[in-house]
Amino acid sequence: MKITFNHLITAALLSLPSMANAQLKQKGDSLISVINKHPENIAAHDAYIQAMWKDSAAVVKQYQLWTKKFPKEAGIAYGYGKFYTNMESPAARPFLLKAVALNPKLADAWQELSIDAERWGEFDKARDFMGKAAAAEPDNADYLFYYANSLEKDDPEKYREMCNELIKKFPESQRGAQALYWMAFRAPDMQKKKALYEQMRRDFPVSKFSWSNSGMEEYFDLLLSDNPSEALKLATDLAATPGLESESKEGFEKNAKLAGQFIAAGKLLADNKTSEAAAVLNNIKPKRWGSMPQTLALLKAKVANQGGHPQQAYDTLMKYYVATPARSLKAPLLAYGKEAGKTESAIYEELKQQLNTGAKEASFSLESYLADGKVSMKDYKGKVVLLTFWFPGCGPCRGEFPHFEKVLKNFNGQPVSYLGINIVRDQDAYVVPFVKSSKYSFTPLKDVETNRQNLPVRGAPTNYLIDQDGKIIFKNFMIQNHDAELMLEDMIRLLLEKQA
Repeated sequence: MKITFNHLITAALLSLPSMANAQLKQKGDSLISVINKHPENIAAHDAYIQAMWKDSAAVVKQYQLWTKKFPKEAGIAYGYGKFYTNMESPAARPFLLKAVALNPKLADAWQELSIDAERWGEFDKARDFMGKAAAAEPDNADYLFYYANSLEKDDPEKYREMCNELIKKFPESQRGAQALYWMAFRAPDMQKKKALYEQMRRDFPVSKFSWSNSGMEEYFDLLLSDNPSEALKLATDLAATPGLESESKEGFEKNAKLAGQFIAAGKLLADNKTSEAAAVLNNIKPKRWGSMPQTLALLKAKVANQGGHPQQAYDTLMKYYVATPARSLKAPLLAYGKEAGKTESAIYEELKQQLNTGAKEASFSLESYLADGKVSMKDYKGKVVLLTFWFPGCGPCRGEFPHFEKVLKNFNGQPVSYLGINIVRDQDAYVVPFVKSSKYSFTPLKDVETNRQNLPVRGAPTNYLIDQDGKIIFKNFMIQNHDAELMLEDMIRLLLEKQA
């Protein structure tokens, strides 16, 4: 982005330390002075909105005054619209449309229009608006990144092509590392994942790019499940990276230690020293995220089975599978169960019993956006219910919906229902247009916290899967890639059938 004198003025104002309310007003007054002299200064508008967001009435009043004073200034219309998009308010669009009509090259306004269109469920418009932002400022990596991502669901080939263009064009941008991260995370093919992570490691070093740190954590987990020696080398090499922040260095050193423990357990297992191997694995403290806990569960089960304890191997995997039924655990679970003398039907019966142990009944009675009257859990007796708590301004929620839809297509004509409860009632105006424009299949409901007592929401999205008896079986999962889609499919089948 081109840096202008006006941007420098605004940057100086933003560099002032945090202030009390009186000082914030003084800062706001200073920015008003800047905008009065330079109403086209987009950075000043952004700074003013950021400084004054707690006093929305004052912001609206000020923009009303500016609109009268500068009726043909795109920057004023942009600022007014940006204020409303920051508030995630449906009032934003007319101001932003006015801004781009006055100045079609105003990339910031096109981006805000794209964000607003996402909240309406108008994804074609959102993509078109972001494309115009990227065209208006071709040297802005942010706009190209978001434009590329808008193509990911409908035109994956074009998505990858644009991501590669971004990586080539902006080799010093965090957006390049971020694009590689998401391409690798979403790739269903293991070798493609590895190639993308290696490209990230080579072209976007962890000492400079925060997204590469996240990517290398994912890469480490991937290698740990496939080849712990490669995982050890990766972690050791990364920990030795010059200029690495201490926190990242410590994380990679922990990973190296972890890989060493896996290697040691593997060598003991190869020597048939299963008790010693089990002792090593029992000393491992798994991460709370990623695939590493699953890898550990699989290795513990393998050690137990080789040690002549197939029942222990089965129990180890069953405990993990009940909480996280990843597709890769299914075949080993059945195999160890068979070695323990169990039939496949008996395994599934036991799995269902464990899933139901301690399961609480779901309870809600909420109004629908699409029909009069209330909808309650009793209306879904005999159906499996996928229930998500969301709101239109929630980007991760919108990102998860296509994955849900892809999985649910496998259950057309079966007793599966899909509900979406909007937890931000200030955004009610978006909900019905969002559902109709997006053509997503969930039934939208209006949240009232007291009417969903045993369905706590810790943020959005919060997801539940409820069985045909109305019991909560799975919760706190997210579906963001191909492997997670397979897991959700298996979760639903477990609740529909005696055998998955």
